Amino acid sequence: MKKRLMPCIVLIFAIMCSFSAYAMEVPTETVVQNLNGVQQYIKTFTVSPDADPQELIEEPFEYEGFTYKYASIIKAENEYADEMQQTQTMTVETAKKDLSAVLDALPVSVEYDDGRYSGTLYLDHSTIETVASGYATRSYTVSTTKEYGNLDSNDMSYVPSTAVKDGKTLPLVNVEWAIQGSALVDDVLVPSTYKAIATYSDKAYYSAATGYVTTADYIGTVECEEISSITYTVTYVGEEIKPAEDEITRANESIEAGTEDSGLIAQGVWLYVVAGLLIVALAGAAIYFFRYRKSNGSASKRGVSRKE
Repeated sequence: MKKRLMPCIVLIFAIMCSFSAYAMEVPTETVVQNLNGVQQYIKTFTVSPDADPQELIEEPFEYEGFTYKYASIIKAENEYADEMQQTQTMTVETAKKDLSAVLDALPVSVEYDDGRYSGTLYLDHSTIETVASGYATRSYTVSTTKEYGNLDSNDMSYVPSTAVKDGKTLPLVNVEWAIQGSALVDDVLVPSTYKAIATYSDKAYYSAATGYVTTADYIGTVECEEISSITYTVTYVGEEIKPAEDEITRANESIEAGTEDSGLIAQGVWLYVVAGLLIVALAGAAIYFFRYRKSNGSASKRGVSRKE
């Protein structure tokens, strides 16, 4: 019995090892054919580009009376192509806000490449937006000049201390006097009227941009061309399995051994049956003998009682 169980155990173990070794990849197509007298077993796999093709090749195996061995592997790349619209925003800084300065800072086109898609994007002028990047306080001088004439003397009281320009009140900072007219007094010509030329000035402050930031969109069509997967065609060549003479002899010996084992088992069964029958017969005889002695004993006791 042990000799007949061992081949089954070995076969089951071999099948389990085969499943574990090739469970990672499953063929997308399997073809068994005889081409020009050559028996072939062809397996087709579609795998990722980084897959190792050597892992797809199996050790020699048997199938429907043939032993198949690896013969060749063919590789075919499956390409993927696509295109789409892409938008990319660019930011530049300028010292001025005018459009000419902004356009000088912005390129007409840019190249796009994200590792998969690539192409050329072009400036969309309608998306240009410019804002100040920051502000600083700056100052400038506001000044005005006033003339006051026909004054009888060059007295400062005739000159106002402030003046208004563009809504801003300016303080007096300087006065220049000029003789506007003269008169003869005791045969001496003396100034009779004066003119004051007054200067008013002060600083004004305002907030000015320190620079400008411009954003603009670049739009275009980008394309993708890559290898999405690889198809491997693995071919095995088969050789018909022919049983050898010693294998036939071992098979016959196994059959004969099985017949002898059956005869021995039958003989053993008959021995057990005969032994069982003997045990049953002995047990019956013992019971009968025990009951016979018991009944004779009772009868003897009843005879003694009658005599008395």
